[in-house]
Amino acid sequence: MRSTLTIILGFVILIGSTLWVADRIDSTSGAVLDNLNQVELLIASEKWDEASLKIQQTYDHWTKLHDWWSIFLNHSILNNIEISYKRLSQYVKYKEKSHSMAELNTLTFLLQEVPKSETLKLNNIL
Repeated sequence: MRSTLTIILGFVILIGSTLWVADRIDSTSGAVLDNLNQVELLIASEKWDEASLKIQQTYDHWTKLHDWWSIFLNHSILNNIEISYKRLSQYVKYKEKSHSMAELNTLTFLLQEVPKSETLKLNNIL
């Protein structure tokens, strides 16, 4: 009876921690996405200095998340996000509006896909 109780407790802890991690990833990526939406408005209105500053602030926030996310996520996903940030900041630095918007769209897509890939679904387990 004790071993059955221990196994059930282990599963509850495993599923609970998985749900907690998925929730934290979802909320933190949502915060970064909100900042990137502000960057999009700044780029659209060609406020390059403000956009560059906002990107740097968002990137600083991202670097803090990167360390935590690297425990749970595939590193290639994190590397792709990192590369996209670098491209975006360079496009904004040189005031390339169309390239900036395209890279911002790519970065937004990557950040939206992270929580989707980490939710507890059967196809994510198999």
